[in-house]
Order: sequence, then structure tokens, then C-alpha cells
Amino acid sequence: MNYLKYCRTCCVLLLLISCVALNGCIKEQDSPATETNHALSLQNDDKTISYSKKLDTLVKKLHIVNDENKDSDTRQNKLEEFTQELNSLLNDPESVEMKDEELVEKFENNLTILTKSFPLKSGQLSVRVMNYRAPKTVTGTIGDKYTFIQWWSTKQLVHAQMIEDGGPELTIDFVVRDSDKGIQLLLGGYVSIYHPDPVFVALWEFSGEKWTQKELVTDKKKLPDAWELNEDTDEFILENRQHDSMSIGVLDHGDGFLINSDDSEQNLIIEFSKSGEVRIDSEYSTALNTYSERQSYELIQKEYSKNGIVIKYPQITKLKNIAKQKSLNQILKADALEGLQKYADSNAGVHVEIDYEIKRQSERFLSVQYTGIHYMKDVAYPTHMFYTTNLDMKQVSRIRLRDLIKVEKPFIELIKSGKITAVQPEQQGLIGDFTKDDLIQLLTNADVTKGSLAEVEMESFSYFTNDSLGMSVPMAHVVGDHAEYEIPLAQIPENIRQNEELWSELSSVEDQSVSTVGGEKLNTDQYEIEESQSFQTTFEGFGKVRFVSTQAKKDEIPKNYFFLLDDQERVVYSFPDMYGNEWWYADEGIEAVAFRDVNKDGLKDIIIIAYYETGTGPDGAKPFPIADIYFQKKNKTFTTIPALDEALNDQGHNPTIKDVIQYVSKQRINVN
Repeated sequence: MNYLKYCRTCCVLLLLISCVALNGCIKEQDSPATETNHALSLQNDDKTISYSKKLDTLVKKLHIVNDENKDSDTRQNKLEEFTQELNSLLNDPESVEMKDEELVEKFENNLTILTKSFPLKSGQLSVRVMNYRAPKTVTGTIGDKYTFIQWWSTKQLVHAQMIEDGGPELTIDFVVRDSDKGIQLLLGGYVSIYHPDPVFVALWEFSGEKWTQKELVTDKKKLPDAWELNEDTDEFILENRQHDSMSIGVLDHGDGFLINSDDSEQNLIIEFSKSGEVRIDSEYSTALNTYSERQSYELIQKEYSKNGIVIKYPQITKLKNIAKQKSLNQILKADALEGLQKYADSNAGVHVEIDYEIKRQSERFLSVQYTGIHYMKDVAYPTHMFYTTNLDMKQVSRIRLRDLIKVEKPFIELIKSGKITAVQPEQQGLIGDFTKDDLIQLLTNADVTKGSLAEVEMESFSYFTNDSLGMSVPMAHVVGDHAEYEIPLAQIPENIRQNEELWSELSSVEDQSVSTVGGEKLNTDQYEIEESQSFQTTFEGFGKVRFVSTQAKKDEIPKNYFFLLDDQERVVYSFPDMYGNEWWYADEGIEAVAFRDVNKDGLKDIIIIAYYETGTGPDGAKPFPIADIYFQKKNKTFTTIPALDEALNDQGHNPTIKDVIQYVSKQRINVN
């Protein structure tokens, strides 16, 4: 009995050992492939998580950079981390799987991106140029932009390089090509301190797995009188001094750029030869004549539809500037879906129907009005919705009511005076139910959406038509949920207006004639006009005038003097003495004049560079540059800032207009 029990126990043990051994063999046979696949799966998961985490971390750092409640040192440190880590992220192959618009949306429209693909001898090359502009509240200047180049031949071979670290320029178009010297990258865009005028063109070559900027060599140069070319060692800067607005685009054959001024028929071509030399010419073929037309665009309708949310919104098409078109369309889409899209991913039983109407469409302005209804499950009645988007097509930015109007007591009194008209007559008297303080608060925050559906319904908005300014204010449901009022642009006094540069194009009223100072003609016997540095232009408060540079002798010493003349050659304004007139001889004349809104207050300023001599000592006849800036004030006068003039010239920021602008843009200047 014991023997049988012992045998049975042994058999059971042997059977168990056999099963374990067999199972071990099977596992051992399967383990290499299984473990490899498992390891690869884990690696891929880790890689995906790593890229996703890096992306989210970058967005969080961007939030800190943009947070004006944070201290400046913290924001500055995060800015440095953000730009360095963004460059690192762009070296990750997964970054190229995100489309331009997806990246822009992810970084909350803080980036501008343009991607193109080019056939080269070695195969296809994709190139992406990305711009990021840091907040001026961090950097102290409006010019701090960071430019990145990302390139790849396959999605496994991805590289990126930051080529502009805090510089002013904004790349909007580019070309890649094979040349006798290798792969070249031609960049074109705006010197964005005074965007969109002038433009720059730069040449980069690919060598040693990186891009290096190269000098531009001019083979042929022919410029009309109105154009100015500033040749730095490694780039061209071109401007048309008589006009405010310029555009740059790639030529049809892809070997250069066509540059034009929107108000001029004179255009420039910059073409690159295979040897790398440059031809600049004002002549161009009939095939390119379409570029000389005023920039125009069309609108098409898009529709967002998901889970009971239907929103129709416009998108811009056929705009010559593709980068600008993308940025404008991103704003339009974001505003149209603000606070509504998230409801499509919920089961809240929300139903939304939104349509739009174009209130004003021009080369400079686009005003879009959205109306519709939304209702929720178990709610007795729908709510009527109203919101708007106003675009500055030139500056690629939103226009809010406070950008056009000083929302202060005089404006509120104008509203309550009865000069505004309700779009729905039965709502005419309802505006009187608001107190002045209520209206100031509502209208100061107009066009700034908070993001939730309920908040959108309680906000105010503005819009403009061809001849009127419109405003919407929230109302009780029983009287319509909102009410719109309009006032003719011509009835809005100048003391209430904000940003005369916008008003000069927005208003349907002709520019006011200048008020002459004394009404006397310029004494050309005393003042010798320098015609090459005298220009027809327009100034806020003066309208169309002629700016003249002159030279006259004071105590037998030649000095530079400047005037504004009307169409009868009468002096309407005499400028203060130029910096340098007090000490030196102005024998060499005026080198350059440029009209720019240097301190970004909506008023055009004047930059002047002249050459002087000391008249004494061994170097007394050696000319040297002196720069000065006349800042325009709201009272229509011009002023200089002696301390700024001194620093500008003592520190050597005066040889060119670009040097002056780059220095002054870092200063915070308020002359009013």
C-alpha cells in the first residue's frame, strides 16, 4: 500500500516536472520575438509619451512667458527655456507629423509657420520656417522675434536650427534650390519693427549639416528714384519711401522675389543666378504683371458641424501673401468657434446654430458678424447669440473697440445723447437703462471673449460698416438677449478717436485740410531745398503735405532745416532744430529720410540722417553721420528727445535707418 502510494506520488511529480519543462521550452522558443515586440512597443509608447510631454511642457512655459502677473525675471527665464526647447522639439521626427495649423493652434497662435517641399538633385526636401515673437512686456521691444528652420528628407531624418535669436525680422516666404554652390535658402519678409515696410532678403547656404548666412553679391542693380536699398554685409533691406505698405512674394519661376508697394506701380525684382549673384531690377515681364495689382482676396464659407453644433464662418482665399492668409484664417476660425466647440464633445444636450454676415470688406478691414441661437435640453426657450471679429488685414491682427475709441466719459455721453441708432427700432431706448459706469465697463472689454458659452452671451462686441461703427450690448432675454446700435463714423469727434492711422483708412470722411502756420511761402532765397530728400507724404492732423529738407546758413555756418508745405508751397509746419545743428557744419547734406511710426503710438514719426563736419582740427573736414528723430504728438506738433539723440549718436547707432530703428525699438517712448 505504501509502495503503491509512493509510485503514484512519483508519477504525479514526474508529470508536473514534464509540464513545467515543456512550458518552459515553449516560452523559451517564443521569448526573443515576443520580448522584442514588447520592448519596441514600450519604446514607442515611451517615445510618444516623451514627445507629448515635451509639447505640453512647452505650452505651459509659453503660458508663463505670456503671464503679465508673473515677475519679469521668471518670464525672461522661461522665454529662454521656451526658445531653446522649441528648437530641440523641432529636431524630433514626430514634430513633422503635425501640420502647420495644428502647431499654430497648439501654441495658441503665437507662431507663424510656412512649410514647402522642393525637388533637389539628391531627392525631395521639405522645409519649414517658423517665427515666434516674444511679448514686448518681457523683452522691452516690439522687435524680438525668433526664427527657426526645420528640414527633412524623410520623417526619420529631421533637423532644426534657430537662425534668428531675438532679432526683428519676420520671414514670410522662402525658396530652396540647387545652385552651383550647393543648396541655398532664400528668405524674404518684413523688417517687422515697421511691418509691413520695408522688406528684407537674405541668403543662406547648407553646409556641414547646418545653414549659414552668406553675403549677397550684386551683379546688376537698377532702382527707381523712389526706392531705397540698404546693403548690409549679409542681407538687403528695400523700401519705397513714398508709401507705407509693401508686399513680397516668390517669383513664378522660383529664383527670387517680387517686391512692390501697394500704392505704386513701380515694382522690384530680385533674381538669383546659378552662380549666386543677384540682379535687382524694376522691369519685369508681362507674365508677372499680376503682382502689380493691388492686393485682393476672396472669402469662402467653411462649416463646423459636430454633435448638434453647426457654425458657419468665412475663410480668406487668393491672398498673395500665403503666410498672412494662414494667420488671418486662424484668427477667423478661432473666434468663430470660441466657447462653442467644446460642447460638441460633451453630452450636455447643447444645440447651436451660428451663421455670419460680412459687414465690411476692404483691402485693410474685414468685419464679420455672427448671429444664431443655442438651446439646451430641459430649457424652455433658446438664447439668441451675437459676436463679431474685426481684422486689420495689413497688420494681421484683431481690432477691438478700444483700439478705435477712447472708451471714456465723452464717448459714453455721445452714446446717451441719442446720436446712435438701434438696428431694431424697438430697442432704441434700452441703452438708456445702462449707467455710465456700466457702459464704460462693458465697452472697454468689448470684443474680448472669455471662452465659455455663458460668458459670450454676456459680452459686448463691435463691428464696422462702410460708414458706421456698430456696438452690441447684452440684454434680458425678453427684449432679445442683445441689442445693436450704430453711429456714423463722421459723427465721432477726433478727441474720442483712437489710432488715427486706422481712422485715416476706416473713415469715409476725406482728410481735413491742413491749417497753415502764417500761410507764407517758403523763402527759397534763404533756404535751399534738397529735392532728393524731399517727399510727398501724409501725416495725421495735416493730411497730404510735402516734407522738404533744406539747408541755410546761420551765423555763416550751414545748418539743416525741415518744413511741411501745402499744395501751394506754403509753410504749414516748421520743425525744431536738428540734433547737431548747434555744434557742427552741415556741409554734406541729408543722407536719408524715413517716415515711420517708431514708438508705435499710431502717429507717423520722421527719422533723418545727415552728415556733418567739425570744421576744426586735423579731422575737421572728415564727415560723420548724425541721426535725429522727430516724434509726432497728438497735438499735431513734432518733438525731439535730446537724451535719446545723444545716446543714439554717441553709441554709434546712426549710420543707417535700420540701425536707428533697431536701437530705438528697444526703448519705451511716450511723447504725449
